[in-house]
Amino acid sequence: MNTLDAKYSTQLSYENILNKHWIPVFGKLPASEISRQAIKRALAALNVTNKTKKNVLIPLRGVLAHAEVMPNPADGIRFKKTQSPPVDRYTPREREKLLSVLDGQELLYFAMLFGCGFRPGEALALRRSDFDGEEITVSNQVTRRRLEKYTKTSRRRKVYVPTWVRAVIDAQPVRIDSDYFFVNSLGGFYKDTDVFNAAWQSAHKKKRIPYRIPYTCRHTRAAELLSLDVGPADAANQLGHSVEMFLRTYSEFIEEYAKNKDKSRFEPAQAPNRRKAV
Repeated sequence: MNTLDAKYSTQLSYENILNKHWIPVFGKLPASEISRQAIKRALAALNVTNKTKKNVLIPLRGVLAHAEVMPNPADGIRFKKTQSPPVDRYTPREREKLLSVLDGQELLYFAMLFGCGFRPGEALALRRSDFDGEEITVSNQVTRRRLEKYTKTSRRRKVYVPTWVRAVIDAQPVRIDSDYFFVNSLGGFYKDTDVFNAAWQSAHKKKRIPYRIPYTCRHTRAAELLSLDVGPADAANQLGHSVEMFLRTYSEFIEEYAKNKDKSRFEPAQAPNRRKAV
């Protein structure tokens, strides 16, 4: 692990996976004695999705490669493709109801998640100096309780802030002891989202709305952008993803967010000339 050239959060994740899943199974074996069949049996015993199994396999493959086990028994293991469950995105009415029972920093946090599509860790790291009155520059994130000078994709981006979110920003008092948007009791950034998550759960209960995790706000923003006819490239850039990832994972057309709800928009500009068969 000391030779791994990766982000701090990735290193921690790999260490956790190795300690949780692989050390108990293979910890007493020389790396050269770990077989592909044994790896497959261990993976089959995990009650997790195939996507998670793929992630679990990554650090083990790296350890075996580092140990120069040839051929690498973790290579070539395939998983059946499964369809991901649909994301139950929020409707405009649900969004309005949830935000109506929030205030202070909790309101601002979820307004930014809904309106800008930030990842939770990106939102925690935002500073007022990142905001120029129209756009926010995203270049940092909070992960594993640490402030990191990079985003998940290691790329800075400017995110447009809708006018309704700017109004929420303007209504928040500015802390003279901190430049962060979300300031804890010590005047620093929040190291986790616990406070905000608790408020989110409470808001769902008050409004009797089926609970979804805060990350669903990001999926909702992606669907909103697509439904507003924002081009996939522009929308993907706002969220900090590739166009392929945006279209495959985040986007979904939601009629309630569409600007033009007139069904005639689906009609061709000129109908084909149909001739009767002779």
